[in-house]
Amino acid sequence: MDSEVKAQNIALNQFCKRMNEQYHAYAVHCGLSDPALWVLYSLWEADTILTQNDICSLWMYPKQTINFTISGLVKKGLVQLEQRPGARSGKAVRLTAAGEAFCHKAITSLLMAEERSLLQLADFDRRTLVALSEKQCIFFERELQGLLQCPEE
Repeated sequence: MDSEVKAQNIALNQFCKRMNEQYHAYAVHCGLSDPALWVLYSLWEADTILTQNDICSLWMYPKQTINFTISGLVKKGLVQLEQRPGARSGKAVRLTAAGEAFCHKAITSLLMAEERSLLQLADFDRRTLVALSEKQCIFFERELQGLLQCPEE
């Protein structure tokens, strides 16, 4: 493997881990677990009704993790589950009034920090960052799919 590519790969993984640590520190500051932060983030930003399955798909968490997290948020009074009209399964996850107040403070502050950090990049650089991140993610998914389909030797 090319030594430059190897160094770039390590740097990208370290940057990713560093970003994750920033979100973790913020979640802890807010008295939340990492999955709880992303559940609330999703609900606060959603333009539509979300189910637990939707949240699992958005953030790549296992169903068990999201179910456990939402149960905890229900106990804290931040979210509630509602039966969707005409649906047999997949209850809607909604913010309560207390959840909306919490998100207004905590999630809006996080979103503003994210957006301010992106605004420090030039418009072209932001677009390029998003496009290249998506491409690299797609390529990596393809590579891993190949590894997962082949038996180990």
